[in-house]
Amino acid sequence: MSLSGRRAVQAVMLAVAFIVQTAFANSLTFRSARPNIALTALLIECLYAGANTGAALGFLLGLLEASYSAVYVGSLIVTRSLAGYFVGSLEDRIFRDNLPIALATVLSGTAATESLFFLFVPQPHFSRWAVATAGE
Repeated sequence: MSLSGRRAVQAVMLAVAFIVQTAFANSLTFRSARPNIALTALLIECLYAGANTGAALGFLLGLLEASYSAVYVGSLIVTRSLAGYFVGSLEDRIFRDNLPIALATVLSGTAATESLFFLFVPQPHFSRWAVATAGE
């Protein structure tokens, strides 16, 4: 498959993950925690995409999430783009075909993305934000 075809497939997969998240996120709970399916898909795809493609996929996800929520549009786009770029830059540095590596990438990438979002949009009640983020 050509590079442009692979990028198109990744963008479609990301859009499908976003649609699944918006459709079923409220019913997919595990001990009061809701997974962010679209962010998880972004981080896994960026392991195989490279830094520039990861940033473009992150921009796409940020744009999709911002169009759905219409709050903090710029912060969503920037944090998702940065997450895609940094995880994509790990493409040649880590062994990405290992399940524990993928799980650690998703765990640390989600925490980093939410922390960056907090830096861009400080919440008035830090403790409530921290509990809500830990549950996500």
